[in-house]
Amino acid sequence: MTQESAVRTSKYIKPAREEKIFEKTVVFFLFSLFVMPQYFGLPTPLFDFTLLRMMLILVLFMIIYDDERKVAFADLILHSRLTLVLLPYMFVLLYTMVLRADINAFLNPFLEILSFYLLIYVIHNVLGVEKTVRYLLGFLYLMTILGVVEYAMGRSPFSYLETIKGIYTGRFIRSGNYRIMSSCTHSLGYGLLLVAVAPLSCFDYRKNEVNLLCRPILFLLLLINVFLTGSRSTLSVFLVETLLLFILSSGTDKKKCILAGIVLVAGITAFLVVFYRTGIAQYILLQFASILDSILGTQYSVLFGGNTEALSSSSNYRDQLKYIFQVKWLNPILGIGRKRSFTSEINGSYIESIDNFYIAEYVRYAYPGLVTYVFFLLFHLGGMIKKCIMDGKAVYKILLVGAGCYAVNLFWVDSLQTLKYLYIIFALYLCQYMEDGRSAEADSGSKYIRSRVNKWR
Repeated sequence: MTQESAVRTSKYIKPAREEKIFEKTVVFFLFSLFVMPQYFGLPTPLFDFTLLRMMLILVLFMIIYDDERKVAFADLILHSRLTLVLLPYMFVLLYTMVLRADINAFLNPFLEILSFYLLIYVIHNVLGVEKTVRYLLGFLYLMTILGVVEYAMGRSPFSYLETIKGIYTGRFIRSGNYRIMSSCTHSLGYGLLLVAVAPLSCFDYRKNEVNLLCRPILFLLLLINVFLTGSRSTLSVFLVETLLLFILSSGTDKKKCILAGIVLVAGITAFLVVFYRTGIAQYILLQFASILDSILGTQYSVLFGGNTEALSSSSNYRDQLKYIFQVKWLNPILGIGRKRSFTSEINGSYIESIDNFYIAEYVRYAYPGLVTYVFFLLFHLGGMIKKCIMDGKAVYKILLVGAGCYAVNLFWVDSLQTLKYLYIIFALYLCQYMEDGRSAEADSGSKYIRSRVNKWR
């Protein structure tokens, strides 16, 4: 009897230990996806094994090795409405790869989408939404603290991890000031990251409400990091994002937010007055002035070291971007892929880089790629809006603000390898949707509700 009991005990201890190992692996996968730079890994002649790609392969192997996990993951891919939404876009990627002989035209987006599916699986089956948000907030504290350290150092601490050459782009300077980039490849990319996940800092999951002051230290760190990126578009979108989060806060929290806002503005004003002649004060004023110049057509930024020629050139450049849709040598059905770079003379201006994700997507994958990807975005954003109206849960409002502001910010920048942060937001939304449905099913025991819960799948 004792031997049978021991055998029975060991039989259950092993799976528990395996699940614990799998959970730790999943957390490290999430860490590598959220925090670690793309230039850290093992370079090979044919394919660079970044840390994220290695963790992706490891998690996939652990899923395939276990029959239960394998069936659940296959069910997610094969019977998900998400797959139906993505199939047209995947088809465009595939024919662009074949006709342009460009493996990266398919491989890079495919790996991002595969990571998206893995995120959905591990959040829903291993971590849960609340625990995932806790981990993400921890990562965000780390990155924003390192952002302040980076500005003081004048170099990204992550740059010391560079093992794959050709990805890290070096230091960015604007008007004599260093622009932080964290683990991203560009300051604008770090700005996109901050815009996507900043609303999570305002999510009080215990009270299930939006509260700007839920984590004041983290929010202040986020604000400082946004300034230090030196990105006008990031700062503009972040301010709009903050306003939206304030509007979504409860009445009591709004009063506290107004008081805190007055104190913050007074503190910043006092800092700018006392340290007016210092580089950091001039840098902050330059960013505000640049935003005003962009909106009002003024030249206040000149007072703080701004270059009028550069600002005028930037404005003219953005005016010309819309004419890319009229470039005759671009095929409206077949894009140029990712291997070829875009260079064209438009109305007397040479356009070599495209700081607009949607126009860049048109160049890479033509109208079919642009339309199918925008449909994919609207599928999620529309679902979030519907849940906000019907359900009213704070988590959906938080995720909608993050995803929506990120999508808006893409009108001023390319994605710069940051779509994975948008996919984290989408994965949290879909998993929260399923968790809510599972709770409703448990409460009512209704098969009808169960079918509605899995409708997105």
